[in-house]
Amino acid sequence: MASSTLSLPISLLSYLAIFRSVRAADGPVAATWSSTMFGPDGPWPAVEVTMGSEQKIAMYPGREFQSFVLTSDYCNQNSSMPCYANQAGLYNDAQSQIETTGSTGQIQYASNPDYMLGVDVLGAKTKSWVDAVEFGTKTIANVSLALVEKSYMAYPNGQWYPLTVGCLGIGAPLTINQSFSNSFGPAINASLIPGYLFAHDTIKSNSFGMHIGSANPRMPGSFYFGGYDQNRVVGEVLTFSDDYTKQITLKDIGIKVVDGSSPWEFESLGGLLSSGNSSINSGGVQVAVDGCSPYLSLPKSTCDAIAKNLPVTYNEDLGLYFWKTDDPKYSQIINSPSVLEFVFIGGSNTKNVSISVPFRHLNLTLTAPLVEKSTQYFPCYTGPAKSYTLGRAFLQDAFVGANWMAKSWWLAQAPGPNIPSPSVVDIENGDSSIKASSNDWKESWSGSWTALSPKEVDTSATVSAPSATVTPDQTTATPVPAGLSTGAQAGIGVGVSIAGLAIIGAIAFFFIRRRKAAPPTDGPEAGGGPEQGYYAPVKNPSSPGMTEASTATSGQAQSGVLYNQPYPPQQYPQQYGQPYPQPYPQPYPQQYGQPYGQMYSSELPAVGNTPTELPASTLYDTHLLDGTQVYPVAPPQQSHAPVQAPPHSPHTPQSPGHSAAQSPTHSQPSQPGQI
Repeated sequence: MASSTLSLPISLLSYLAIFRSVRAADGPVAATWSSTMFGPDGPWPAVEVTMGSEQKIAMYPGREFQSFVLTSDYCNQNSSMPCYANQAGLYNDAQSQIETTGSTGQIQYASNPDYMLGVDVLGAKTKSWVDAVEFGTKTIANVSLALVEKSYMAYPNGQWYPLTVGCLGIGAPLTINQSFSNSFGPAINASLIPGYLFAHDTIKSNSFGMHIGSANPRMPGSFYFGGYDQNRVVGEVLTFSDDYTKQITLKDIGIKVVDGSSPWEFESLGGLLSSGNSSINSGGVQVAVDGCSPYLSLPKSTCDAIAKNLPVTYNEDLGLYFWKTDDPKYSQIINSPSVLEFVFIGGSNTKNVSISVPFRHLNLTLTAPLVEKSTQYFPCYTGPAKSYTLGRAFLQDAFVGANWMAKSWWLAQAPGPNIPSPSVVDIENGDSSIKASSNDWKESWSGSWTALSPKEVDTSATVSAPSATVTPDQTTATPVPAGLSTGAQAGIGVGVSIAGLAIIGAIAFFFIRRRKAAPPTDGPEAGGGPEQGYYAPVKNPSSPGMTEASTATSGQAQSGVLYNQPYPPQQYPQQYGQPYPQPYPQPYPQQYGQPYGQMYSSELPAVGNTPTELPASTLYDTHLLDGTQVYPVAPPQQSHAPVQAPPHSPHTPQSPGHSAAQSPTHSQPSQPGQI
């Protein structure tokens, strides 16, 4: 089933600019950040949203188009392991139907689960869904969601590991809402959060500004729809066009000492991007920036060149590098003013712009299920990926933002832990540039690293972190047994502090009251649900690209790997199986000419508004953008030569379909109308 986005013509955009409501916008909408850090490869900050009526879920911000959400069925695939996905909260789609907030909306399209660019995500297709989402203080109706139930991260050793946190959609170029075509009626609209807020005059532009922050040292995240915190932007701003996950040119990577003595025999060392790889020329390589992906997914030759200067060992199973924490150089490197410097080509193609990531932020922690015991690691990743990608490890120290209607996005250096109070600036509807603060980046790290003395370097002295690495408002998620709900997890924590007799008394009182208040279970009204209705899920295997949601599309797990045993789906009470009508609480603003979420008789006219598939870019498969593409024509092919790592040694791991000597696969453009 084809999916497309509503790409607005220039004439209509001009009309909207003139005839928008005279009511002033409320201003940028700030995210609510979770007080807990998440992920077995971070930990990482995440924003907290409420889906449906009261389902609180933490998500990494960074996905274009649909938000990818782990469901309450996810942990049923393997009950022998703790449910790591429960840490951030799981979405119960059956509950949303009972509460009449969510449904399929009769969207037939099912996207592939690979919502990360820098790693391989394999498994079953997602299920398209719509539900209300509370972001910050605002509620967005009928948000476009992709429900993930049977998908996993695949590593070089062939094992599939469970996902832990979903990824929040943050908009798309020239797109107000996402539209899905179907074989039996007009297109079905689903909200993209910034487009909805812009269309309802809540924010001045369809835009966002983001700096995710970090866990150690503690740096609170910053995320706004419709604006940005100017104090999160330091130095020169790189400006690009189209979508923010579109590949850009990374010219070089180097190591640099910002202050004090060097723990190496050099003060700075460049040329690491192309070191040992003759196929990488002075023009660099193309990389994507992706908030959904965790690592620095780069050529193995590049990772090896960096690792050669660090006290690390390479782990073939995971394609990552483990720190030798007992090496004196380890503490000197991660606690000193030493950085990994990423050099990009500026907009003029003549001036280089650098973004520095201190090694303090590259001393991350692996936990279960990836490793048996907590392990410090350097996040350069050499495993299978769709493209070379700078993920959250990079975004700890980079600001990224976009004005979707202006087809502009920005990348800049973010500050260190000494961040001034927010200075929030609106992004106006026509803005194609933003202004940085005048803050000094080096000063923003003052007190959070220790400049080395010559004596400390000469004697290989151990250097301690200058301040505590965990603050009172920071916690790390702990896995719970599979099958426990979010409420049950909270109950575990509360019950520890309550006396035994009080617990027994409270439980007895609760069940007595509940039994008295329980409705009768016999009779025609016992089910409580309406008849099979208009918004019942539709399965149409004959439609192009339509498959069963449980069908694995990217191959099967290798024998003996994690989460490879079939497990029966969770059975909900009978009333959960009833399809419920989707309440669309408010129409799209009249001036947009888009009746939003009404019955088909009120949907977009079929003539002149039926979404069509446009050619995909050279970066994305059609399914990566949920079958959508907003470019009027396919973008030009990149002119750089394909990157190939040097021949691998006999000990270099190879996962199915990927070789250490190969660059990540780049998709070819699809034909119009092709899924």
